[in-house]
Amino acid sequence: MSDTENRGLRDAFTAATPFNQLEFIIERKIREMINTSALVRVDSCTSGGPAAPAGEVSATPLVAQTDGQGNALPMTIIPRMPHYRVQAGIAALVIDPVPGDIGVVSFCKADSSTVGVGTAEPQRPGSMRCFDQADGMLVASVSNRAPEVWIEIKQDKTIIIHAPEGCTIETDRSVTISAGESITLDAPQTTITGNLTATGEKGDAISMTGTVSLAGSLTSTGDQVAGGISQTGHTHTGVQPGSGSTGGPQ
Repeated sequence: MSDTENRGLRDAFTAATPFNQLEFIIERKIREMINTSALVRVDSCTSGGPAAPAGEVSATPLVAQTDGQGNALPMTIIPRMPHYRVQAGIAALVIDPVPGDIGVVSFCKADSSTVGVGTAEPQRPGSMRCFDQADGMLVASVSNRAPEVWIEIKQDKTIIIHAPEGCTIETDRSVTISAGESITLDAPQTTITGNLTATGEKGDAISMTGTVSLAGSLTSTGDQVAGGISQTGHTHTGVQPGSGSTGGPQ
């Protein structure tokens, strides 16, 4: 026997006793018929993003079966397996699998083909098969690539959202950001397309440094001070009776 040849389940003691014979039969059936879980490569995914329920993947097992000489056998694709999505009720974290992902597939005890999208009540199994690859589902990812976009929840009680190509927060109503100390917007350009209201309880409601350009009118119910001169309480120099103009404000 060569060094690369695999030994089968049968050995010199297999037929020695009825117990050994029964043990051989049981172990052989378990190996041939029962699937538990497997590492797979995702080949395709039918999910349509956040506008649709989680879809299905087709995947290829990454641990191959072998022949008697230890050679890896070609593995066939396992089609139409439901994939996991972090979801409870109508709330979901949508990160659908993509081709090339490495994942963990779990195989159901019974035929689960009668359970589909929207199923809420127990169903009878579709057949008598058990622990079959036809009843697999992708339950986890085992990533072997460094991420380029991520949400990092750190042990120092901070969260980092890293999105190199942009980040969009959508809502049909309002967004509230509550910070106990401060909020920093660090960007070369900030654009506000709607009305802006600022209310300050301590100090100045709005404090700016640099040049401010305003296109349009400015309305204020309170006083405005520019260069130390009050708009509502300033006086003018060089006042003369008649139609002459006053001097500059002071």
